[in-house]
Amino acid sequence: MMEDSAFALNLRRLRLRHLEVLLAIARCGSITAAADALGSTQPAVSQWLSEIEAALGVPLFVRGRQIRATAYLAPVRRHARRMVADSHALGDELRAVSVGATGCVRMGVMLAAAVELVPAAIVEMQSEPSGPHLQIVEDIAAGLWTRFERSELDILVGRLDERAFGGGLLQETLFDDLHAVVVRTGHPLARKRTLRWSDVRDCPWVLPPPETALRRALDASFLDHGLAPPRAWLESASTTVTEEVLRRTDAIGVLSGAAARRNQARRLLSALALRLSSNVGPIGMVWDAREPSLALVAVLDALRNAAKRMHE
Repeated sequence: MMEDSAFALNLRRLRLRHLEVLLAIARCGSITAAADALGSTQPAVSQWLSEIEAALGVPLFVRGRQIRATAYLAPVRRHARRMVADSHALGDELRAVSVGATGCVRMGVMLAAAVELVPAAIVEMQSEPSGPHLQIVEDIAAGLWTRFERSELDILVGRLDERAFGGGLLQETLFDDLHAVVVRTGHPLARKRTLRWSDVRDCPWVLPPPETALRRALDASFLDHGLAPPRAWLESASTTVTEEVLRRTDAIGVLSGAAARRNQARRLLSALALRLSSNVGPIGMVWDAREPSLALVAVLDALRNAAKRMHE
């Protein structure tokens, strides 16, 4: 291996294009396919790859009929993704500043925060003429965490779980949001002021997927009352699909408190007189522990203010 000084010198010779080529090869699985994806030629891509390996001092692929990744590729690809994402983020931020914003913030939002919290914070921020420029992505937790770990998002807003307490991250709880057991408006069970878990055990259920925190919490609610968990009439990770199916059938489902309140306000669904034995996790925000931008600080403050107004 090279000495640290020689390694640092060679590393400085790498350009953003080197990293983009590397990621394309890893993604496409061959130099030919990567060249097509990049609009380049196979010899050019091979040359870029050779320069990367020479600068790093390690082989990233074993050449042959098909290239095979070496053990060095995984850490290099992880850092390359972050560096490319950071360069794109810098471009977004400079463009935002050029039109008078304090910067650009890429926010990943889970549905539990998308119904009330984030819209309230956006309204507050957009009232400021020089507020941050926002890019909002809504997805389930798994998809958002994948993007966040690739440095494609600056902040996550939603339910906090064990991933929020990993090294190099900052997190803050904003409020608790208990899930609600819901049915369609006019459902016979909706008129009952008192219910037992045994009353709903044999009903058709739209359940969260197995191995999710919400599914475990729902199963525990039945087990705590001496009942076996219900069989799934349907398993759904899509809140949109779950809501629509519940509106059209006599099935029972579980939604976040925010989603349940929205549907009740529109008289589409009703919450039953049942409460889960345990909460899945509080609503909060997660961001990188590195120095935050002025735009990110403004977003954090707006989310705190929105949460406070919601629960005063």
